[in-house]
Amino acid sequence: MANYDWTSTIKVHITCFRLLGFWPKNDGYNFDLYTSWAVFAVIFFGFVQTFVETVKIFTNLNDLEIVTGTAFVSFSEILILLKIFYLARNTKTFKRLLVTLNSDMFQPTNDQMSLILPELNSWKLMYKFFCICAAVTVAFWLLVPMFQVRRLPFLAWYPFDAKISPNYEIAYVHQSISVSYISISNVHVDTLIGAMSMYTAAQLTILKDNLRKLKPEQFEQDLIRCVKHHREVLKFAKSFNDVFNWIILVQFFASAISIGFSMFLVTIVTPFSEEFFSFAFYGFSASFEIFIYCWFANEIQVKSDQVPLSAFESNWLGASEEAKKSLIIFMANAQRPLKISALNLVDLSLNTFLKILKTSWSYFALVSQLHE
Repeated sequence: MANYDWTSTIKVHITCFRLLGFWPKNDGYNFDLYTSWAVFAVIFFGFVQTFVETVKIFTNLNDLEIVTGTAFVSFSEILILLKIFYLARNTKTFKRLLVTLNSDMFQPTNDQMSLILPELNSWKLMYKFFCICAAVTVAFWLLVPMFQVRRLPFLAWYPFDAKISPNYEIAYVHQSISVSYISISNVHVDTLIGAMSMYTAAQLTILKDNLRKLKPEQFEQDLIRCVKHHREVLKFAKSFNDVFNWIILVQFFASAISIGFSMFLVTIVTPFSEEFFSFAFYGFSASFEIFIYCWFANEIQVKSDQVPLSAFESNWLGASEEAKKSLIIFMANAQRPLKISALNLVDLSLNTFLKILKTSWSYFALVSQLHE
């Protein structure tokens, strides 16, 4: 079997990152045209949009609807810019991880392809669904104001009158391009993190299958290979977790706030209006965003818990005494489950996802009381 190209599942991501300015050809940025484009795009479409929204908040602190309607969007955009910065800063690390994925150690056999296809397909399905959710949300944001009088997609402060032509058209086009740029960046950075977790879970699936297939004839040699594979999987998971661990922590808080505020805004606008569906889709997208993190991280934890059992299910009865001792040591070391965490404070899992939803409800209840 020819080597399986793990990176084929994220080719769209790499292409988007190159176009957006996050994926230089070399290991880092140089003083060239590509770097100039990357800096311009982040500043003009990212920082400027966030700045005008933030100023709008601070100039209307007494208006709860303006604050809640703008703050959670602005905060989310700031977080997305941080994600972009950390991706660009750690491009070398991600490229090294992709090389590791395609190494001989991480290659599945013909039989194992059927074992990892469900994980690959589940990630592809979540990626497509997240893209649809984000696209619908952005479409509502950008198209609804067109049918209203001189209304911009987002509340923002400008050093000019944004209600007269051509200022209004310029501001509208800038906001449209900016939110599209930020949304595309966010979708692909989040699903890239999800892909890294999915790859880790798939490697654990391959490792478990290799352990079950250990035979007495080459037990010790194959066990050594499995031990090395296990170590490489742990290193792989730690590498991408270290890059984004505190970003994941901030993402948890941002998602909880965004979901809570979107729930609140849904209750104060006209039911089943354009704004109603806009906030509803945003809240659902924010929920699904954090679900992607938690689902694949939970898969890693579940599969790592099963590694010792898979080793025990091997044909170890006919192995040598030394091999049996090595197997026991490996099983003991593998007892500690592999977890994806946020600064080692919060472990990503489905239970964590439920806690975030409960926290969002608390924020919603608090803001509702303040509004009354």
